[in-house]
Amino acid sequence: MKNNAQKPLAAQAVPTQNREIFMTLLRDSLRTTAEEMLREEVEQLCGRSHWPEPAAEYRRAGSESGACYAGGRREVLLRPRVRRRGSNGIEREHVLTSYQAMRAPGNNASAVVKALGAGMSTRSQEWASEGVMSKTAASRHWIEATAANIARLRERDLRGSRFFGLMLDGVVLAADAVVVVAIGLTEDGHKHVLDFEPGASENAAVTAALIARLQSRGFGPLAGCRLFVVLDGSAPLHSAVIAAWPDALIQRCLVHKERNLYGYLRHGDHAEASRLWRRLRLAQGEEAGREALAELRNFLAPRNAAALTSLEEAGEELITLHLLNVPSSLNLSLLSTNAIENVMRNYRNQTAKVTRWQTATNQISRWSATALLRVEEGFRRIKGYADLPKLLVALAGGNKQNPIHEVEGLPPLHTSPSLLTLAQSSNP
Repeated sequence: MKNNAQKPLAAQAVPTQNREIFMTLLRDSLRTTAEEMLREEVEQLCGRSHWPEPAAEYRRAGSESGACYAGGRREVLLRPRVRRRGSNGIEREHVLTSYQAMRAPGNNASAVVKALGAGMSTRSQEWASEGVMSKTAASRHWIEATAANIARLRERDLRGSRFFGLMLDGVVLAADAVVVVAIGLTEDGHKHVLDFEPGASENAAVTAALIARLQSRGFGPLAGCRLFVVLDGSAPLHSAVIAAWPDALIQRCLVHKERNLYGYLRHGDHAEASRLWRRLRLAQGEEAGREALAELRNFLAPRNAAALTSLEEAGEELITLHLLNVPSSLNLSLLSTNAIENVMRNYRNQTAKVTRWQTATNQISRWSATALLRVEEGFRRIKGYADLPKLLVALAGGNKQNPIHEVEGLPPLHTSPSLLTLAQSSNP
């Protein structure tokens, strides 16, 4: 059916028919545009039709069926043929440059990369592209695109953003493959994927390499402020952070510690323990935080010595945010690593198609950069960001507080070097 006959019928067609008409018109438009480009190149080479020059180097040689690749599809078109006379007088077929561009399978690379990023396997590409894209070609396009994402992520200049906080965590891909990820928190509450570092485990060397690269790219706390860091309790992460920023304030994730303690308690004590942890999460300020922590310690002391030891190991790093005397509206986002845990969950979803990680190549880096950039597109501000100015004042030492003291009637808690620094600077 001709185009001019399809347009009037569209007004009378049902939705399904309209869709078919639209797709037909779209393909016709692509075909018409491609054939027009070919005709223009032929006219530039051979001159006007029916007016050949006797000594011309190029001449028309009819036409034949051809095809172009675009939008992940293959479209059939009418391809003009041209012959070229050489210096020896022998004519040979001349391939039009515009036709070579139309025939390039790379025209479908963008569509292939999007499909693979959405979860389609390379094996399905040949079927989806109607035979245009083979599994090998699809894999090659994916490798090229994802390799570019490594530079896209790691070459971003971090000096232009004003960060107050950092979150670090690792995701295990295989027995000998771990990726440590860094998330930065800005003074206006936005989250940014800073970088990542693959390694055999979540060790100090891997974390130190990641932090060193962050510092070389300009990451650091605001001038005159301490860096606020939320960790899950990993000793290598903790050591690497303190080595880079000795005065950093470490907030231990309450969710991780709570889950850890449940393993020591009998099931009948879980409800009361949950209530006490909830009280600690909702507490505002140093006094309320200390009281909630003391009550939790009093609850654990007669029930399980190992649980009490685990709590004391974390010490006052469990209430670092409370000691800064900032509004409790920030507790939801800054008392746990949930923000980066969500990143890890979405990271796993993006890389779920990978069943075998190859540590000898850059496969992990390619997939990690691509997945993290995709996850970053869905970031929102942290909860309570309107109260961040008060936190920044506290991090700058402008929020005076009492010296860190022992809770009456209880053994002394472990005090981290960062909190000692905080106490000394606040009380000269």
